[in-house]
Amino acid sequence: MELSSSDKERIQHQYDALAKKTLVGEAKSYRRTLAKRAAREITFSDLSESELAQLFTTDEYESDYYRFQVSGFDVLVKNELLAEALNALPERKRDIVLLSYFLDMSDAEIGELLSVVRTTVFRHRKSALAKIKQYLEGKADDEHREEI
Repeated sequence: MELSSSDKERIQHQYDALAKKTLVGEAKSYRRTLAKRAAREITFSDLSESELAQLFTTDEYESDYYRFQVSGFDVLVKNELLAEALNALPERKRDIVLLSYFLDMSDAEIGELLSVVRTTVFRHRKSALAKIKQYLEGKADDEHREEI
């Protein structure tokens, strides 16, 4: 059975209508999917620092640190310039700075550990910080001169 030209045209129009409905439905479905995804997703720039920190990890190796031994404690310092400044200090002052700032010990605890009075700990720490500051400023001046 052969179809007449009007039947062929009618079938062609029916097919075109069905194809258009299908494409319109798929487009609506795709837009809905995009809207749902957009409601759940946020851009990296919208994340807080703490949320960003949860998304990655960095490898840290002991060789990346400078190790100081203080009264049986190992203190690791990552910053090379700070480690140099600490090495430039006399041992007692360096120990006081490390115990105070890296191990969060109070002056009284440090004094008891090193067998000195609290005020001595305070004076040593204050003068050590001044020497560290002077050392770091000197390095900054040296770097500035190298740039010129």
